[in-house]
Amino acid sequence: MENGETQATPGKTGAHEIVDFMVDHGYDHIFGLPGSQLVSIFHTLQRTDITFVPTIHESVTVAAADGYARVKGSAMAMLYMLPGTANGLANIYNAGRDDSPLILLSSQQVSTARTELGAYCEGDTVPLVKPFTRLAHELTKGASPRSWLEHAKRVAEGTPGGPVFLSMCEDVLRDPAPVKTERYSSHGAPSVPDVGAVADQLRTAERPLIVVGGQVRRLGGAQALEQLAERHNIPVVYESGLIDALGIAPGHSHCRGGMAMSGLEPDADVVLLLGTRAMTEASPRKGEYFAKARFVAQVNVDPKRLEAMRRFDWISASDPAVFTATLLEALDAAPPAATLIAARADWCVPRVAARRPGNALARLFDGFEKCVAPLHDAMERGWLVDESVMASGFVINAQTARDGRRYAGTNGASLGWATGAAAGIALASGEPVTCVLGDGSVRFGMAGLWTLKAMNLPVTLIVLDNHGYGSTRNYERQYLAELGRDASPQKPGYLNMDMRETGPDLAEMIRGFGIPCRRLSPDDDLRAAVEEAWADSANGPNALLMPVGFEDQ
Repeated sequence: MENGETQATPGKTGAHEIVDFMVDHGYDHIFGLPGSQLVSIFHTLQRTDITFVPTIHESVTVAAADGYARVKGSAMAMLYMLPGTANGLANIYNAGRDDSPLILLSSQQVSTARTELGAYCEGDTVPLVKPFTRLAHELTKGASPRSWLEHAKRVAEGTPGGPVFLSMCEDVLRDPAPVKTERYSSHGAPSVPDVGAVADQLRTAERPLIVVGGQVRRLGGAQALEQLAERHNIPVVYESGLIDALGIAPGHSHCRGGMAMSGLEPDADVVLLLGTRAMTEASPRKGEYFAKARFVAQVNVDPKRLEAMRRFDWISASDPAVFTATLLEALDAAPPAATLIAARADWCVPRVAARRPGNALARLFDGFEKCVAPLHDAMERGWLVDESVMASGFVINAQTARDGRRYAGTNGASLGWATGAAAGIALASGEPVTCVLGDGSVRFGMAGLWTLKAMNLPVTLIVLDNHGYGSTRNYERQYLAELGRDASPQKPGYLNMDMRETGPDLAEMIRGFGIPCRRLSPDDDLRAAVEEAWADSANGPNALLMPVGFEDQ
């Protein structure tokens, strides 16, 4: 086969072509669970050295493949028709938010028997996933699986990339694949953006601020950003809300943690948003962001994410990694005045807001800080997978690593992602994983525990136990405060948010999967318990329930 061409092999079925694609592109692991229309692929996989990673729910299939792709740069997963696709949809949404390069294959009814909902498990899956994928297509009789897979891989790994979805009718898998020779493209280098307007503003800024998103890390711009921040004395904060990757190392001299927690946002005079969504909010903020800034710029490789929720002064649809490297060159060639760079030292100091003693939210935050402090070197011993939701900013701020690569979270906030993602990351990296998640998140992700145990992976689950859904409880308290005297009753109900006496014991649920679980008390030595759990993870997954506490107590 000549470079730039792909060709199906005469006489091979579609299933053979799919497995050949997996082998040719070096996939060592494939994720999925059995489905009757997929047996031709499963059977053919026996001829290879590919490891099939089993799951018991498609949400885990997708999350595990997502985690794997974060490390390897690509992953493949198989879903069963409409129910399997629907089961995986929440984590397809997460993967779409995070531009994760997944190739998802879904089985489908035989082409000649396709109806809307006629056969068992049949349905139009492409419209279901289309809003969350870069490509979604159904292959019917006569289609070339190899041609579509090659195209899908290029799209998934593009700039911007993200999940792709191919629904394959059963006859496409079982019939001889059509012989087809065609060209295939390679990605050219991204164009060099015009950074002049941003460089001019940063040269005179007294209180500059860079807000970084995970896109910078994914596209290879973290090192240039760290150099830019250090040389020109510019603080860098992570974008608001949940983040998928750390665009700057948490232990870097100019990293100031999450934007909201840094206290820098209200006073910045020039702001550069690099690879961010700008701004991701659970509920829209009433006031404006960067109220004192004379200039706010946003850079994102995806034009759809420019000014998606807020309006700015200057935008650029360009690769933020290339933009950062070009901006660094421009500022190094014509830097700000040395006196101005030196004067920024005071500005770089975080302005952390004091908490109100006795306040329920303050008690919750205090609990988070205490429980995550022992994890400060988690990224130095392996990977950190974060689905701690409200505690995420505290988890990140506790980290001291000077290398920010080994962090994975999700911007989608659809719970039940972390247990599967931890499995995929452990398989792809061959390194231990610390998976930090709330007790609500672990309840959503219970099915992922099965895969962790089945593959006996070196994953330590750190469960921040505040007895239910602390984030939702906080929203109810805010709602009551807004209603004031008009609220009836005058106290929160916390319906299905308080798990102190509702449902099975969480530790016993985890142990039910054969995973050792220790419940800690506030008087325990949390660091010693973490170190012991990390050592024990060499023998397989384990869990610690950390005593955050119920904030109303």
